[in-house]
Amino acid sequence: MEQETWSQSFVAAMTALWTKVASFIPDLITALIIVLLGFVIARIVDAVLSKGLAKLGLDRLMTGAGVTKMLGRIGIASPVSAVIGKIIYWFIILTFVVSAAETLGLARVSATLDAFALYLPKVFGAALILLAGLLLSHLVAGMVRGTVESIGADYAGGISRLVQGLLVIITVSLAIGQLQIETQLLNTVIAIVLVSFGAAAALAMGLGSRDTVSQIIAGVYLRELYQVGDRIKVEDREGVIEEIGTVKTTLVDDEGRFISIPNRTLLDKPVSL
Repeated sequence: MEQETWSQSFVAAMTALWTKVASFIPDLITALIIVLLGFVIARIVDAVLSKGLAKLGLDRLMTGAGVTKMLGRIGIASPVSAVIGKIIYWFIILTFVVSAAETLGLARVSATLDAFALYLPKVFGAALILLAGLLLSHLVAGMVRGTVESIGADYAGGISRLVQGLLVIITVSLAIGQLQIETQLLNTVIAIVLVSFGAAAALAMGLGSRDTVSQIIAGVYLRELYQVGDRIKVEDREGVIEEIGTVKTTLVDDEGRFISIPNRTLLDKPVSL
């Protein structure tokens, strides 16, 4: 009697186990098909997107903006188009893995992967903000450099790098905010730096640099009045203009000596050609 009871229990347990295995196998096959389909679709999208972005000139644009060089410093040797393609590749695979986990009834795994998948668009958004900010900072730095050089200032490179650095800092702050990371302290530091820089610049321009500023402005007018190679005479100094610099103009006299004259002097004193 006891042996029959034990046999019945064993048969019942094996039947229940086989029923679960039999019901799980179709779900497992379906999940594997979903994952395999995800890999195929991800590869196709990766190839099409990478080649399309490369043909549109994204890699050349990012190289000019310095993004490719920055990626190389952190160990990423692939072009930007390939990096974007791989990011989309893994995002598609993750989406299909979430679907496969739901098919298998793995609720906790599915919920975790789903939360991660929902966070990825924020990461993409932050990456786009960072790329756009780096590109914009490069373009603005070039414009600032060209503008400063057009007035003959010698510190065009320093000013352009300073502007680019400030824009990069602001871009990083915006990208971190997109990731929903607390940036109040960082924003406060940036505001303090900007205000301090503005106050220092205003103080320098208003006090210690008034004469320098007047010389720079005079240089702008001198470039409209004279050209390199013109022979001029001011007071007892005479020579050929060698250079109209930021704050002074350099002449070369008949003996080959260089004569430096403040730009403001050439505007205030009579000059004969």
